[in-house]
Amino acid sequence: MKIIALRDAVQRIRLGVLRPLRMKSAGRTRAKSRGVFIGITGSSGKSTTTALIAAIMRRHGSVSAQVLDNTINPLVKTLLRSRDADYVVAELGVGGKGQMIEMAPLFRPDVAVVTMVGLEHYSAFRSREAIATEKGELVAALSGSGLAVLNGDDPYVMGMAARTAARVVTFGHGDGADCRIVSVSGGFPQGVTVTIGWRGQVIDFPTTFVGRHFAVPVSAAICCALELGVPVAAVRDAVATFQTLWLNLSVHAIPGGPVFLADCKKAPRGTLSLAFDALGAVSAPRRRVVLGMISDDPGKRRAIYRDAVRDALAVSDEVITVNEFGGRSWASEADVAAGRYRHFTTTRQAADYIAQTAMADEVIMLKGSSNLHLERILLQFLEKVRCWEADCGRTDSCVSCGLYQHDHAEHRRLRGAMRARRNLRGLLGTPSEPPALTPPG
Repeated sequence: MKIIALRDAVQRIRLGVLRPLRMKSAGRTRAKSRGVFIGITGSSGKSTTTALIAAIMRRHGSVSAQVLDNTINPLVKTLLRSRDADYVVAELGVGGKGQMIEMAPLFRPDVAVVTMVGLEHYSAFRSREAIATEKGELVAALSGSGLAVLNGDDPYVMGMAARTAARVVTFGHGDGADCRIVSVSGGFPQGVTVTIGWRGQVIDFPTTFVGRHFAVPVSAAICCALELGVPVAAVRDAVATFQTLWLNLSVHAIPGGPVFLADCKKAPRGTLSLAFDALGAVSAPRRRVVLGMISDDPGKRRAIYRDAVRDALAVSDEVITVNEFGGRSWASEADVAAGRYRHFTTTRQAADYIAQTAMADEVIMLKGSSNLHLERILLQFLEKVRCWEADCGRTDSCVSCGLYQHDHAEHRRLRGAMRARRNLRGLLGTPSEPPALTPPG
């Protein structure tokens, strides 16, 4: 009981005293900075857009970037280290009401980029209108001299234009977009090429992305960079060499084994078809889908998963579902009898099955929310995976955690040792580097 009371007291001090002090310090640092602050939000595509904008702007000046970690505490850290950067590029996400209104005034964006509004975090917001209202606080925080870069195809995003006096430019497929997606060609394995129309020019931008839906974050990043004066040639080169973020439909070819399309950072119901379309365009001796949990979404669970399995079967030879609450009735008796559908209750069971049945050059898509850590199915082909905990409670990837080569029972002790080393480095003035965004191997 004493230990619990001590932890509670420490937490109260952190939230009630230290956090406000750090926020004030971050605000002062922001006020003194002469850099351009670019904030990115949206229901999907914001991590890729943020990372791509940062990669492009590095061709134009020094950059401080915040990708993936998108809440208030990482934002404070980003601001504190960003005083001398020419560009500060930050992903700002929300998981509940009132979060963006805390972050946006602190960040004080010069540029606000909004990718799209979907139904993620439905349990917290209940509607697209509520999500748009929350995310629109980033646009509302712009000054009159700022720039809003909005998805012209999304009416919920375009509704944010009324909340700012800043200049508004648009990207998207529509004829009226300032940075228009003229066409998208190619796919796996060479990557798609996004053709953009901008100020009378039609420009091809080759990419390493294997899904055509990446045209949206690509056009958002290109639009932002071009409007900030980055030369077309520099933008084109940065886009062409940018590597897909880990677990955002990233490609991993195992020598002599399968090719994985790892898209298991999140799985909103409304975007499942985009991933399946990418797989459907792949030519391979066999195509399989491992489908985990579908993200927070309204609707009846059984119907949602039956639809997802049906759509996955339409583009693959076999679908493997992983979850604890069902699965046997999600496919037809004919597909089950033909060996086209299997269900497992744990990621380890699915991983063992994949390891036993993998064939050279087949393509396996890992699709699901982060909680099941489907990436371990891929990692076992690269290194020894010893952590097969079914519910570890972490939402970051196993690579970010860094302890997947150790039994889960050892994690608390190892994490404590890692924390002690970080604190020691901090005292010695040698802070640790931010975590890598790409996997080993």
